[in-house]
Amino acid sequence: MKLTRKERERIARRELIIDATENLIDRLGIDNITMDTIATEAEVGKGTLYLHFKSKKSIYLAISERGSRLLNHAFGKALLKELPGLKLIEELGRTYLKFVQENPVYFTVFNYYESLINDDDLAQSELAQRCEESAREAMTYIVRALQIGMQDGSINNKYDPHELGIVIWGASRGVIHMAFHKQKKHHMKILDDVNFSLQSLVSNFIELIGTGMANDQQSKNN
Repeated sequence: MKLTRKERERIARRELIIDATENLIDRLGIDNITMDTIATEAEVGKGTLYLHFKSKKSIYLAISERGSRLLNHAFGKALLKELPGLKLIEELGRTYLKFVQENPVYFTVFNYYESLINDDDLAQSELAQRCEESAREAMTYIVRALQIGMQDGSINNKYDPHELGIVIWGASRGVIHMAFHKQKKHHMKILDDVNFSLQSLVSNFIELIGTGMANDQQSKNN
């Protein structure tokens, strides 16, 4: 259905507000932004801003939803490669790492969104529901790669692919979270005792998780 000019302008203004907020998060950090600074950055009146978004929280959710769509698109492209399932899992890991390195704002907002999981205000939020749908879609890519690996023999089929997918998703989020915040100088002091980078930590994690779920014959071949 063709949109009217007014509808196109409304969508463009909404995207402009999201773009402006992403720029502010990159420069100031997610906790140092107000609706006033967002309105100024986007060059819109506060009335216009509140017409599109009721709060900073709703703008952050819109950023999270946008970032999730972009990440899932990258996952989808990675899964199309003609590779054994085990290599597909590694490819998804590298895709995730590249996404975080190139889009640190989205990773910051993903963490913010996860901190709101038990917020009652999210119960009826359409944006929150879209974020949940994106998370489920991301999980389907991981599970599909695992299923391919179990079918082609590169991954040990003693595991339940859905449960293993949760393990990979949770562990990878934790590993990248630690490395990301060490890089940003916001971390527990214990991390100062280990010299590592985001790239090295994730690479070692991908190798470790791959070795752990490879079938015995695959491990011997490697």
